[in-house]
Amino acid sequence: MDEKKKDKQTQAVSEKSGGFAEWLSGITGEFKRIAWPDRNSLVKMTVTVIVTSGVFGGIIVLYDFILAAGYDGLVSLFG
Repeated sequence: MDEKKKDKQTQAVSEKSGGFAEWLSGITGEFKRIAWPDRNSLVKMTVTVIVTSGVFGGIIVLYDFILAAGYDGLVSLFG
């Protein structure tokens, strides 16, 4: 029982001490498995992100103007 436990610990330590070259090889392997989008999909996704950011930015600006006007109205009313 103790020998099996010791073997598992030894194996875990040896797997962790692979070094930088093994780590870099693993990273390279992971990048090869990524499903990169084609050009048309990339353009569509980029446009979607830009348009969505613009819409939400516009909403935030609109809320800011409304809240600023309301605040200025309250200050002039009570100030």
